[in-house]
Amino acid sequence: MRVLRILCVGLTVAACGGAGEAAAGEEPSPGDRAQGAGTTPEERAQARIEAEFPRHGVVTATQIRVHLEPRDDATVVGWLRVGARVRVAAETRQVGGCRWHRVHPEGWVCGTGIEVRDAEIPIEHPTDEGWKEGQAEHAAERGALVLPPVARDEPLPYDYYYVKEATVPEYHRLPSRNEQRAALAKAARYRELLGIDRRRAELYLRGERDDGPPGTQVTARYLDRGFYVASNGSEVRAFRRFVRTTQGRYIKRAQLEPRSGHDFRGVELGDGVELPVAWTTRTSRPRILVETDPVSWRDDEEMEPWPRQTRLEGWRERRNIGGRMMHVVETDAGTRYLRSWFVAVAERIDRPEEVGVDEPWVHVDLSEQTLVLYEGDRPVFATLVSTGVEGNETPTGVFEIRRKHVTDTMANIGDDADDRYRIEDVPWTQYFEGSFALHAAFWHTRFGLPRSHGCVNMTPYDAHRVFRSTWPRLPEGWHGVSTDGTPFRGSHVVVTD
Repeated sequence: MRVLRILCVGLTVAACGGAGEAAAGEEPSPGDRAQGAGTTPEERAQARIEAEFPRHGVVTATQIRVHLEPRDDATVVGWLRVGARVRVAAETRQVGGCRWHRVHPEGWVCGTGIEVRDAEIPIEHPTDEGWKEGQAEHAAERGALVLPPVARDEPLPYDYYYVKEATVPEYHRLPSRNEQRAALAKAARYRELLGIDRRRAELYLRGERDDGPPGTQVTARYLDRGFYVASNGSEVRAFRRFVRTTQGRYIKRAQLEPRSGHDFRGVELGDGVELPVAWTTRTSRPRILVETDPVSWRDDEEMEPWPRQTRLEGWRERRNIGGRMMHVVETDAGTRYLRSWFVAVAERIDRPEEVGVDEPWVHVDLSEQTLVLYEGDRPVFATLVSTGVEGNETPTGVFEIRRKHVTDTMANIGDDADDRYRIEDVPWTQYFEGSFALHAAFWHTRFGLPRSHGCVNMTPYDAHRVFRSTWPRLPEGWHGVSTDGTPFRGSHVVVTD
């Protein structure tokens, strides 16, 4: 029964009646009635959860893993982040020096990273202005926990910042002024050494060579200019504001720039809006066909150029005119034309045989730089994406979502200075083939054109929209879930060129 319930987590309510709940119209069983279950499927499902998982847990570690069995080497089912609330079974098991708790809907967690109580645990979130003095102590007196929030219902789950200076120190805790000065002095010496000998500079920064100011042990690491960090709040010490990262470290706010991502949004399909849907990918002035034999064109100087990422509601077709492929667009001023590489068109494709009739799935068209979300045979959402550039191409084929995370860090910290990057907690990440994923990109606006290292980039809003629709659906409170060797089922991702 447990495996059936978990499989239903990945299915639609219509197909399963909800995760672990009875089908619509089913009479409550004697066990349900004994538990005080209601008459609706939702009420019966909730009653079953409360009966099987009567305790309440809140994650206190930065991140913990959920295992299929109560041992460290068991298959990882998913991940929980600090502040997550989960329902917990009454039973526990002592294995390998750890007290394991079974969590809803599936799996076990080690008790060292979670606080479990019989009653619901009050949680207080830090304010945007920083943690108030004594807030944690006052909360503890009331039996509450002070934990940073995750904005699961927003386009961006955290605040994001661009590291705008070179060699920016990140601290284990809020530094004193003297500690901050020592960290900055070491950073300055490191940059000086870089101009002399990179290897010597790297050894010095790691503390393996005595070549300048010693810095301070409060420094966790130094960040390169161009890296990105995620934050769940800020704190102030001695009139200096620091961003608190999701890893519980601190960076001087003045050394960072906020990033909120592009506000472009795709199109909900239905209610008269159907495929194909077209957008401009470059700022484009409409063209007029002057002669057909021989063909000649001129720009329509009376019309304003269409900005990139403008939806072309009057788009009609592609047409070969005089050996040149043009997009035909009907406007109030008459028929106008755009060159082929100025427009991206999202078009319908047939559901592959691997995809179920009730399954949400995704089609990514590399040649058009578009994505369409389907429910079975019905397209429901279309948008622009950015896929891999030459040399980092996005793979084509029919794939399945293997891992799904509210956020996941992506990095390439190699020797090539031009290709080094680190982006903490990339939002709405869905891996479908190795390190290739669908995810939000808040650091650029070039949607409709290739831009990535191979992943499928979307705006924060669009990535969130797709994330919430695909399988597996994240269990309540979870930060990530895996389909490899687990009862969860992933949606298909179809990539064509």
